[in-house]
Amino acid sequence: MKAKQDVAGRIRQRIKPENRQFVSKNLAITEQIYSLLKERGWSQKEFAKRLGKHESEVSRWLSGLHNLTLDSIVKMEVALGKEIIITSKEDCHVTPMLV
Repeated sequence: MKAKQDVAGRIRQRIKPENRQFVSKNLAITEQIYSLLKERGWSQKEFAKRLGKHESEVSRWLSGLHNLTLDSIVKMEVALGKEIIITSKEDCHVTPMLV
């Protein structure tokens, strides 16, 4: 058991900080989307329909590991009617989404 923990620890130490940050940010975005879906009572299937996408594509987006583009995030924001990510500058002056 100790040997497995040592291996896992060595692997964790080799992970680049930018990769850790990527996974952390991606999971935070995914959690935000799931929260908004729950708030609206939408299933992933309904969300995909509103985006004009296949459910499998949206499922990949929401896996937490997919490299989301700004374009795909904005499309999701428009479909949800709410911002998913807010930059620090916007945080000071939050404006409603233009729909």
